[in-house]
Amino acid sequence: MHESPRVILAGAHSAARGQHFPWHQHSTWELVYYRRGHVRSPIGSETFDATAGVVLNTPPGVPHAEFALSEYANYYVAVDAPASHPWPRLVFDDADRSIGRVFAALRREAGGTQSGRDRMLALLLGELDLLLRRAGPRVRPSSAERVVANAQRLLEQRHAEQVRIADVAREVGASPAALRGHFLSLHGVTPSAYLQSVRLRHALAHLRNSNITLEAIAAYCGYSSASHLSRQVKAATGNSPGQLR
Repeated sequence: MHESPRVILAGAHSAARGQHFPWHQHSTWELVYYRRGHVRSPIGSETFDATAGVVLNTPPGVPHAEFALSEYANYYVAVDAPASHPWPRLVFDDADRSIGRVFAALRREAGGTQSGRDRMLALLLGELDLLLRRAGPRVRPSSAERVVANAQRLLEQRHAEQVRIADVAREVGASPAALRGHFLSLHGVTPSAYLQSVRLRHALAHLRNSNITLEAIAAYCGYSSASHLSRQVKAATGNSPGQLR
């Protein structure tokens, strides 16, 4: 057992409704971030309900299971650390999905062969350690935070489509006006502005890391045309797509 926590492995898992994961236990900590779905997970003598944005942390040697109440997907990280390490059993991610982003990065890094991989894993685990400790005492997220987090997830998933904010609001159980108000209160932007930022983020990544055409990038990222994409990039960065390449 290492004095400092160390990542052993990281990955992703998904299952259909009713496809349960039976009782099991590990010699390491198992940190699990739920990306979607609804799971009931007994951990030792306690039982937790996990939905999108929930993290469940199981110490070494503690029996646990997953009962799939719906289709679900998660990220998991096995960590070599003492059983006494102060991670809470249950953590709620914030509306910016800070914890979820670190889990996703750990999964990518653990599966890669890049130089400096071990160093990067250590840095990411250090960040996750701090986030989990900070989030531990946090109260259950408010209804507004849950609504916004679910809306952000849908907008991320559908940014390439012709998204109607009213449809997203209906799916997360809010009126369009309420959803707008929650976004403004928590993040200072409207849902439409958030969607545009997601599209722009993906478009800039394509521009900087690929040679595909502007027309293809526009289609991949939800823009109506290459000229629409060019205008948005110019307005946001001050540079044309060609200059960014």
